[in-house]
This record gives sequence, structure tokens and C-alpha cells, in this order.
Amino acid sequence: MATTTTVIVDQDGGVDDALALVLLARTPGVEIVGVGSVHGNVSATAAADNGVRALEIAGDQSTPVAVGASEPLARPLHLAHPEDLLTLGPLTNVAIALDSEPELPRLVRRVVSMGGAFEVKGNISDYAESNVWHDPEAAAQVAAAGFDLTLVPLDVTRKATVTRLWLERLATDQDRLWGRMAAILLAVPGKLPAFPLHDPLAAAILLDPTIARLHRASVTVDLGEQRRGQTRAVKAAYPAGSAVAVAADTSTLLEQLTHALMPGRA
Repeated sequence: MATTTTVIVDQDGGVDDALALVLLARTPGVEIVGVGSVHGNVSATAAADNGVRALEIAGDQSTPVAVGASEPLARPLHLAHPEDLLTLGPLTNVAIALDSEPELPRLVRRVVSMGGAFEVKGNISDYAESNVWHDPEAAAQVAAAGFDLTLVPLDVTRKATVTRLWLERLATDQDRLWGRMAAILLAVPGKLPAFPLHDPLAAAILLDPTIARLHRASVTVDLGEQRRGQTRAVKAAYPAGSAVAVAADTSTLLEQLTHALMPGRA
């Protein structure tokens, strides 16, 4: 009998969040049992609306979508643009859930989170990746809680970019939104615009951890103002600590996305 992977997704309403939702919704054997929203790219309310639209594009009109935390645990708000738990935004909702249920790390099989910057510069400051920077207190709390946690940081997601060949493949189907978007990107003069697939890579690693090389590590988050949100990792022997993705197979990710975005034609 085929097994079903049940997933809760927490997201902050970006374009790559939407791609991750479509990937999960259209992967056989995956059941999204709920989608939460959190402040980050946009407000929590707008992120929930975007989540509903992404699910509808994927043909899913039944998964419940809940509006989550509208601001960080202890910082001013800034907006930049069940078995498994996938987080694609600030970790505020997970930290609040921990406060309500301290046993959560033992009730959830694993958490995969797009977040962190370890050996590369951040995307919101020299030191920090945006999901962690938006609510470093929440990230620190989650990292120390004892989850089976896999972090998918900028170190690997920046290398997971779309290719011209992949966009040309999508653009053959102009009846679908993604095909029209691919055609727009291909029409931009000069070098292909960079489009890192941050959140879809985290979703792909959730579905198949073997596409990534993981290092076990204890992760800390800087809560000071100068290096707010900086993540550091100290290698740890399994099963102690979290896992940090240090490499990933982008070609497999693009193939998974093709099947999700072009059902019946991939």
C-alpha cells in the first residue's frame, strides 16, 4: 500500500512560496493538511490570500489556509516584498505553537525550514537571511527546541536557479500561467534574470532528502543588533543538533517542478 506524506506548510506569500505549494500539491503521495501564513514578504493576511491562490492554481480548493502571526515576537514589523512541517517564512508561528505545546518537537516528525546564511552574505544584511532576520528570537527558539530540523540556507538556494532551457520548456505551454511567465522572462533582453528557487528547493528536500548533502550541526542565531539574525553552525554527531543543507541537486528540483507545473505534458 502506498504511503501518504502529510505536510503542514507555513509561508509568507512570495512567488517562490507559491511554486513550493504547487510542487507539493501536485506531487503524488503528498497531502497538504493545512497552510499557515506569516508576516515576511507581505502581511500575514496577504500571504494567506496568496496561499489560497497558489493552491487553486494547483487544483486544490479544499486545503484549509489560516492567517498566522502578523508581527515578530519581539521586533518591529518589517515587510520585504503534522508528520512534516515545511516553513518558508519567519518562524514566528512555530515559536508561538511551541509556547502553546512544549511537546511539539516530539509530536512533529520533522521540520524543514528555508532559512539561514552560513558561509555566504545574507539577502537582507551582510550577515542575515531574511526569514531569520525578520524574527531572530523565533528562529533561535525553534533551533533550540529539539525538533528534527533541517535548514535549507542561502548557501544552497542561491545555486538553485532557473535555466533558459527550463524556461523554454515551460514556455511551450502558453495556456498555463507558468508558461506565460516563462515567456516574459525569456523576452527580457540580455542575460537571463536571476531567479533563485529558495522555497521550492526546501520543498523538494522535504519530499526527497537524498537530493541534498546534509551536515549535522547545532545552530545558533545572533540576537544582537549589529549581526541580527546571523546563523552559525557547529558540527555535531547524529542525532544531536539540526541538519544544514550544504549542497543540492538542482536538476532534480527542476524536473520535479516541470512535472508539477505541466501535468500531463512533462
